[in-house]
Amino acid sequence: MSSDSDGSPINLGDLDGQLFRIPEADLTNLVAELEKRSLDRKKAPAVAQVMAKLRPRLAILKPERQATLVRFFAEPFADLLYTSGEPRKAVGRIPRSAIVPCYKLFLEHAEAHRVQRYQDDLEEIEKDNDAALIELGTGFWRYAAGRLRQVLTDAERDKNKKRAIIEQLGGEPVFEALIEMVGVLEVAVPVMELRKALPSSGLSQVTNAHLEHICTALNTVHRQRPANTQFIVFVILARLQNPSMIVEIMQRAEDAGTVADVSGITEIANQAIVSQTEEKIRGLEEKIHSSTSGQDLALQTEKFVKDILGAARAVSGSGSRMQNRQVQRTKTEMADLVRREMLEAVDGQVASSLSSLGDLDSGRDPVAAQKTVEDRIVSLMITDRFAEELGIERDVNKRLAELEHDIGAQSEALLSKIRSRNASALDPDDAQRQLYTQVRMTELLLGPEKANQLRLEGIRLLNGA
Repeated sequence: MSSDSDGSPINLGDLDGQLFRIPEADLTNLVAELEKRSLDRKKAPAVAQVMAKLRPRLAILKPERQATLVRFFAEPFADLLYTSGEPRKAVGRIPRSAIVPCYKLFLEHAEAHRVQRYQDDLEEIEKDNDAALIELGTGFWRYAAGRLRQVLTDAERDKNKKRAIIEQLGGEPVFEALIEMVGVLEVAVPVMELRKALPSSGLSQVTNAHLEHICTALNTVHRQRPANTQFIVFVILARLQNPSMIVEIMQRAEDAGTVADVSGITEIANQAIVSQTEEKIRGLEEKIHSSTSGQDLALQTEKFVKDILGAARAVSGSGSRMQNRQVQRTKTEMADLVRREMLEAVDGQVASSLSSLGDLDSGRDPVAAQKTVEDRIVSLMITDRFAEELGIERDVNKRLAELEHDIGAQSEALLSKIRSRNASALDPDDAQRQLYTQVRMTELLLGPEKANQLRLEGIRLLNGA
């Protein structure tokens, strides 16, 4: 429980509704407490759920976070982190739920006094002193990578040890995440320098200055650890607005004279794009099952579709046949998911809500029914924007046509009742309410001109003209 600025309590169980009412000071304290609790493995899953709800506010306010070593440990691979309801693992991405178990594994194999010294040094550094943080990180990240690399090496030599570590971490996906964490930590400094040089997100155009930083990172890592060059690619992909840009970037890097293996890097990039695209389908399924608004879901799905189309463009020219087939299969799976869960699953509810709007004796709340139909209209109009890309335009057009027919028929029936001037058939107040309901739905579906025509005709009849 926290309190709003006016002193009224806020129930943190309703974070979605109260998120932007929490005072910044309270939010900072809350985050600090959650970060402490996340180190307890039993509490970590619940903490991760709460933090996922807080992220929209944190992204805006960016409150000062507690200087914990676990956060510093995760900083080099921060771009690769994503929130998932399950500890899945897409290539080039790391679930946030994997951080704590992997960090605890590091602590088990680290010298306690040395870890404490790193923590003490971290707390002494000002949060905006990037040079000091990199200097500290140069030693800490190398030390953490070395400790965990030894664990991985021992695991590969002994199947029993590997099995025990996987069980300790909580499953194979977390073990796979550990491998990528170690890979990034081994080249943490050039990764951090690249992250600082590139826009934080939504990179839509790679300038010559960006390309120079990318080539520097590729060349540095290639000379130090050639096998770790892939992690530079993963960071670049995480920053791109469209994954298809990676092909052009690698071609420009090759023209600029990078010493890295461009063809190998492009192949790794394609693998990551395909894997992350497949993960988007599972992410969309989670959003569908948790969504309360068809409009919001359609907007999110539109973004998913753009991502998939970008992936298709990325692998079409440089990817293997298998990778192209995987992307096409993902596109088909998304089409089936949208058709099944976003269209067919809601048909009955929408039909019932629409029917109740013209039936005063239905017993349903007319406001709730109207919201359901309006949400359906808007979500279909948004879905229509990407329906052709998924091959579901016929499904969408069919439902839009049905709504147009049914709403039109309801409007005509309402006008006929008003014309009859039979008060027993329709109360004037109810008539006016229904008229404006029909006007609103007509406006959403057919535009303001048709809606205004209906409004004027209805008002004329209500006024007895």
